[in-house]
Amino acid sequence: VTNYHVVRDAERLEVTFFDGLTARAEFVGGDPDSDLAIIRVTGPGTMLHPVSLGDSDQVFIGQRAVAIGNPFGQTWTLTAGVVSAIGRTMRSGTSQFSIPEMIQTDAAINPGNSGGPLLDAKGRVVGVNTMIASQSHSSAGVGFAVPVNIVKQIVPDLIESGSYVYPWLGISGTNLSLDLIEAMGLDVRRRGALVMEVVEESPAAEAHLQ
Repeated sequence: VTNYHVVRDAERLEVTFFDGLTARAEFVGGDPDSDLAIIRVTGPGTMLHPVSLGDSDQVFIGQRAVAIGNPFGQTWTLTAGVVSAIGRTMRSGTSQFSIPEMIQTDAAINPGNSGGPLLDAKGRVVGVNTMIASQSHSSAGVGFAVPVNIVKQIVPDLIESGSYVYPWLGISGTNLSLDLIEAMGLDVRRRGALVMEVVEESPAAEAHLQ
């Protein structure tokens, strides 16, 4: 499992293991909307040692977070920090859609960390390091990982068919801001979303959303 943006334009894929062994790999499938992809390593199965997957629904703010990757080409780099926020929605860099429930961490994530694991204190994968929000495009910012439960949801379909089909509503909207609440004369405690547009012949249109 890696990020889609890491392998999408690759003409040749190689995977290097911790003992220095390098093996060929092939692209199996990818999902631009979640920025996840699957590659298959060709070689003896005895050299493959799967990691343990955690439960990203159990991740909490303040827990230990460890990122592994190759930042700036420096292989096998480990950085540590904490989970600084959960439930973030970030725009995918490979799609017009956003990735929900992303894990935010202050563990240093830099170019080259993409596709690597975000681990908890017990070494279980809780996310796939994907992006950093930084004006300097370096670790002077916060990193984001796709939660492992999204990986569990999407990866089986990528392996089976090479793609993942999402359910969709067919609307565009925005969160209710204070300005909108005041303009519409709503109770200040009102929460929700304002539907701005409904796509023709979409599920939302069939349900008569306006």
